Amino acid sequence: MNPITDIKQFDSDNYYAGPLGVELSEDKTIFRTWSPTATGVYLRVYADGKGQNLIETLPMERHWTGCWQVEILRSLEGCFYTYVYEHDHTKYFEASDLYAKSCGVNGNRSAIIDMQKATPYGFDDVPRPKIESPCDAVIYECHIRDFSIDESGGVKLKYRGKFLGMAQDGLIENGVTVGLAHLKELGITHVQLLPIYDFVSVDEDKPYNNEYNWGYDPKNYNCPEGSYSTDAENPVSRVYELKTLVMELHKNGIGVIMDVVYNHTYYTEKSDFQLTVPYYYHRLKEDNTFSNGSGVGNEIASEHKMVRRYIVDSILFWANEYKLDGFRFDLMAVLDTETVNLIRDELSKLDPYVMMYGEGWSGGECAIPDGERCVKWNIGAFDRVGVFNDNFRDAIKGNTFDVYKRGFVGGNTDFTETIMRGLSGSVKTDAVNGSDDAAWATEPHQTINYCEAHDNWTMWDKLTISLSDYSEEERVNAHKLSLALVLLAQGIPFLQLGQDFLRSKPKPLLELPEDMHERFDENSYKSPDFTNSVKWSEKAKNIKVFRYCRELIRLRRENKLFRLRTADEIKEKLSFVNTDDRGVIVMKLQSDSDCLIVAVNPHREAKWIDIPKGDYFVRLDFDGDRHNFPLRGDRMSIAPISAVVLQRFSENVVSREEQRKKHREHFIANSEF
Repeated sequence: MNPITDIKQFDSDNYYAGPLGVELSEDKTIFRTWSPTATGVYLRVYADGKGQNLIETLPMERHWTGCWQVEILRSLEGCFYTYVYEHDHTKYFEASDLYAKSCGVNGNRSAIIDMQKATPYGFDDVPRPKIESPCDAVIYECHIRDFSIDESGGVKLKYRGKFLGMAQDGLIENGVTVGLAHLKELGITHVQLLPIYDFVSVDEDKPYNNEYNWGYDPKNYNCPEGSYSTDAENPVSRVYELKTLVMELHKNGIGVIMDVVYNHTYYTEKSDFQLTVPYYYHRLKEDNTFSNGSGVGNEIASEHKMVRRYIVDSILFWANEYKLDGFRFDLMAVLDTETVNLIRDELSKLDPYVMMYGEGWSGGECAIPDGERCVKWNIGAFDRVGVFNDNFRDAIKGNTFDVYKRGFVGGNTDFTETIMRGLSGSVKTDAVNGSDDAAWATEPHQTINYCEAHDNWTMWDKLTISLSDYSEEERVNAHKLSLALVLLAQGIPFLQLGQDFLRSKPKPLLELPEDMHERFDENSYKSPDFTNSVKWSEKAKNIKVFRYCRELIRLRRENKLFRLRTADEIKEKLSFVNTDDRGVIVMKLQSDSDCLIVAVNPHREAKWIDIPKGDYFVRLDFDGDRHNFPLRGDRMSIAPISAVVLQRFSENVVSREEQRKKHREHFIANSEF
């Protein structure tokens, strides 16, 4: 099996646009797979997803451009199957179907199921939640197992760590809402689920081992992960239970974003892609070795026509079959811009507000030109897609990869201009001087603003380590300030599960090491539940942080000035007031009918600021409270390590007293926690 020497000619000769996978009806089952380099393909039908239970082996007939097909005149619903690919008339490789919709335990055999029978009652009647603009979203990243595996979540034992564990509603523990009820109370618009497709690193056949992984090791891209199902051996259960979760979230107005990993496969030589069409699905370097832009051994050749088709088909399958509301692309810079733009085109036809964003970097050097890659600085080539804002992230908390480096919330005022750029949606605006490299976006919907995700230290652990000379109260305030910066910035805010109540990832240690950073897990991708699980009991302990975060989200969602749609709007309506203290930021947002002031103080002492002329009331203080009392004068004091939001009384209201009454009524209606 030699590498393909002329990919363009190969694609021209062998591109196939017809159906692939299994077509099931009451009286027949049709199998189709694409392998133009194979000298023969054979279908194997099994009675079960594992074990010695082969029913029959049938030769497939080559049709069209590399498509192999066999038609069986009976329904094989409930059976399992694989393909055996013959290469060079001498080598035989058994592989699962790349287009399989479900699979047996550990994904080694594809499953034949009726997807309609795997759909819960009422699923098709629940609409997708709608947002007018990506900037209206507030994204909350969750790992299925983390969400409900800890006993503090109150989930039934058999559902803990499963799709159905996250779907349980109405749970209250220690006097506070937990689980799905927590998501509703917090007010987020979307959850982003870490990989939910079938991945390699957790043995579904041994659930009692309590194995753990984030899931960035793909095996079957179109099959749900079995370890999140209550019955991994039943290919219907994993589909039914995932759809149940999506339905329950949709019922509560919460969209579902899927974390997808089309940049690499877990296996390389032994991957089902390589066994199906050798040296086609992965990029090769000039010496015909596998390129490693993912940093884990290989990279997907998205520019090859049938690879591009596969990625688009897979995305549309998830969007249609599971009614997903968005896709987050892992290491998106490994993908080419033409493929990403095509995905955006197809999703927009389905629903223009299905979200699409990803990491604007790779894990290594890629085997395609930089100008064709979806890297952040090339955003103009795929401008309808969002990218994680690592400039803003590192400015807020300090260098991600050096835990001792302090960011803006730790008093490092060298990041002042970068913070202002982030607050401005990272678009080019004359309101900020300096940090021009941090103004990389052309429109605010392109920037995903965050300071914490599943990768690296949690924000609370980073602050615990880097601000060891701060009191705990000061560290809590620094954490709250980071929430304010993310949620009050133009663009799309992104939070990690538990960030709103000081989530930590402690290592399971018998003795505490002297070095503080050794106490916490920086890369917990396969660490135990002790480290990764969300301890819902922490919410009650840190309820003030939660309430502050909740009020920030409410404030953002109630006022369009925090969700400006275009760069032109930002240039028109956002400005900064000069202050005497470096690091003290006063941002002004003004429209014809409204004016908001956001004042930020990262210093450990109070600072006085000048306020633009007008009468204001405190829209949100650092305790998460709203006040109806007027604030008069042209100066005010900002507490140490804090932020405050002021709103100006409108000049368009005839009676200011009537407006104060409305604000007072609004405050009373919304002040109860």
